[in-house]
Amino acid sequence: MLAKQGCQRNAKQSKKNYSATFLFVGLLFSPLSHADEDISSFDELSGGDNLASVSQVGDSHFATVSQQGLSNELYLSQSGFNNSLTASQQGVGNELLLLQSGSDIEASIVQIGYGNLVQASQLGTALALDVTQNGYDNQAYIHQTGYENSVLIQQNGSGHVVGVAQWGSSQTAVITQGHTSN
Repeated sequence: MLAKQGCQRNAKQSKKNYSATFLFVGLLFSPLSHADEDISSFDELSGGDNLASVSQVGDSHFATVSQQGLSNELYLSQSGFNNSLTASQQGVGNELLLLQSGSDIEASIVQIGYGNLVQASQLGTALALDVTQNGYDNQAYIHQTGYENSVLIQQNGSGHVVGVAQWGSSQTAVITQGHTSN
């Protein structure tokens, strides 16, 4: 029991240092397995730890991940042309780390209930990121570099922390924050 409490305490302390975690997001993807060029991914996880890791290299890939209940962690890396991610996380941890590079890449993320943390880095041209977070901590840290990239973040509930850094030209960021009991 004491060891479990110590791990939980350490996990909470490490969550507080998002900037350091964000800098090392590339290191998190190194142990991931790579999908074949013609393979896309669909995962649906319910209950338990719900840890999904997806790495796709090449063109025209899509990843669809749905996680329900408890820890809900997703680590995704995509590079190439015309790739996309659709992710849904409901209940408890809801943590998503995303690294995308290339062109014409989209990510749509929905997190509902409790932790709700998105850390994303996108590099390239015509990249789009749409994040919807409902309930509790609601934190999104986004980095985009390139040309004609966009971010849309909608947060409802409590918490509401957003950090967006965009480098390049023709960048757009729209952030909406509110309460679920409007």
